[in-house]
Amino acid sequence: MIHDFFLTEGFFYAVRWLYGVLGNSYFLTILLVTLVLRLIQIYPDIQTRKTQRKQAELQPQIDQLKEKYANDPKKLNEEQSKLMKANGIGCLSGCLPMLLTLPLFFCFLAAFRFWGYEQTLKLTYETIVNEEQAQETFDSFRFGWIKNIWQPDSGFSPVITPSDKDVFSGKIKIHNLVLFHKGYTDLRGNEVSGEQIWNVFKENGLAEGEFQSADMKLLSTKESKDKYDEIMGKYDTGRNNGWFVLPILAAGFQFLAAWISQQQTKKTNPSAAAQTQSMNFMIYLFPIMSLWFCLTSTSAFALYWVLSSVLQIGTSFIINRIIDKKTVPAEIVQK
Repeated sequence: MIHDFFLTEGFFYAVRWLYGVLGNSYFLTILLVTLVLRLIQIYPDIQTRKTQRKQAELQPQIDQLKEKYANDPKKLNEEQSKLMKANGIGCLSGCLPMLLTLPLFFCFLAAFRFWGYEQTLKLTYETIVNEEQAQETFDSFRFGWIKNIWQPDSGFSPVITPSDKDVFSGKIKIHNLVLFHKGYTDLRGNEVSGEQIWNVFKENGLAEGEFQSADMKLLSTKESKDKYDEIMGKYDTGRNNGWFVLPILAAGFQFLAAWISQQQTKKTNPSAAAQTQSMNFMIYLFPIMSLWFCLTSTSAFALYWVLSSVLQIGTSFIINRIIDKKTVPAEIVQK
């Protein structure tokens, strides 16, 4: 994670720090992070909804312009831009939530992926040096029906990362992982340095290269893979890590959020809503994306995305109710 995109790196440090502060609780860490991020998005969300209502008030004039300049698209765009600008509506004002949501989505996707790498390496290290403590760590990975929160919530996903996947594939720059720069504090409160972990991996034929050098890497030879499978075999209970619950919930809540937004648009601006029926496929696009990412990412990320979607729906409902009560038709500037 060191030297990665600054937002991803910042998120990773934040969740890693919160995890220690909150008593090594994955659920509390994910819940708190989700709440904070949703609070950050509330202000632009409110501004966007106000803008949407202002656009609804302008719709009759927009319709007149479309009728007047039906054969002159360039002039129509110019007049619409003038009308919007005169009434304080920016061309990107309606896109602010999406502009915030998508970068957060991908940054957290990466941050949770690297957090999963670290947790897998940590479990491997503890299994070598102290199996009893390692079992406590592995038990902490359980979340409800999910056996390992660092694997996907899928009935087809292995409980333990296979020796030819992720960090053990040889494709990850191990020296960039925070684990090998900061170490970690185990569940018993003991400080473990990154150098300790690396030396144990090297002694057991899992790694090579000088500590914290660009040459350090986990081996992906047949011998190292066999050794890893032997070490981690005690946790291998087959390809049934979960039951697809979180990915389905993520897709369902995203669909509900999009549907509620669509219904709100129809309520506040029926004319505009009728003219954008061709864009209805968007109501299905993000739910499908959510399903795919949550099926192929860690259950920890899927849990974050479900909580985020629930909060999005809840805050949207509250914001709409407040704005509906307080909004007074604004004076429209004629152009």
